[in-house]
Amino acid sequence: MKRIVAALTLLLLPLSAAASPELALQWGHKAGDLRIETSELIHQVDTGEQPAFSADYLYEIERFAMTASRLSHWVDQTGKAPDLGCIFRGMASEGELQLDALDTALDRAQTRAALARLVSMFSDAEMIAVASSRRTYLTTARTVGQPESCAASADAALHALR
Repeated sequence: MKRIVAALTLLLLPLSAAASPELALQWGHKAGDLRIETSELIHQVDTGEQPAFSADYLYEIERFAMTASRLSHWVDQTGKAPDLGCIFRGMASEGELQLDALDTALDRAQTRAALARLVSMFSDAEMIAVASSRRTYLTTARTVGQPESCAASADAALHALR
């Protein structure tokens, strides 16, 4: 139910600034905050504590995923950098996937695994945000014959940003 309310809230936000280099940077900063918070939750798991997932924390992961989706649409609309759009779509999907994993985790190991994947994704998002905010990157025209599909791996996608 909380996810539905969060999704509706974000859909009602004004779309005039649906996405931009500035939104990408804000998204990256939020990813840094979430990386730190998630690392603290991993520490709780590692020390035998039961991590407390606040409603705000879970909402922020949902918001992170939805913003990644908005950023992918923004990139698609520019007609440039299809690899970047793929990365944003992948992060949107991964955020949702790991929220579900946290919700259905049966033990500490499963909880820790989901948190570890989130930390890795948030760390990558910080780098992606910087790259995507560079207007020169987004103004580079697509080359003829450039594949329209997403890269086969995260390493290939990150290499495409260099």
